[in-house]
Amino acid sequence: MILYCDTSFLISRFCEDDRNHAVAVNWMKEFDGGDFVVCEVHLLEFPASVRAATHLQKNPMDDFVARRVINALDRAVNSRIFLRRPVDMVETVAMARSLGETHGWRERHTAFDLWHLAAAWSFSAAAFLTFDKRQARIAKSLGMAG
Repeated sequence: MILYCDTSFLISRFCEDDRNHAVAVNWMKEFDGGDFVVCEVHLLEFPASVRAATHLQKNPMDDFVARRVINALDRAVNSRIFLRRPVDMVETVAMARSLGETHGWRERHTAFDLWHLAAAWSFSAAAFLTFDKRQARIAKSLGMAG
């Protein structure tokens, strides 16, 4: 079973100070035995999002914590806890655009939100783990548990 996490979920999973850390850890345990995948979308957005958190006006993440969080994902990928899969750029960008056309007129979705959903869809993910209710609704409409 393929399992896909969005970037904010992964940040919660790997940042012990995050308010959703315990929930993310427990949620992943529910899917124990599945194949958690990451792709280029994660490898681009995850470190950029973590570094951006060090520049927040309110409650910025300390640089040393940010480095630890980025390294934690890298270690999880290198040790194959998260399996790295290549994503078809043409297919997923087209799917993300289609999702934007279908869902983007009713509520806000970032390009990365849509690209994550498209990547998960392209992998035939059984579940899409996110704390974002908007993404969860789209994932459900695509047949993924969440």
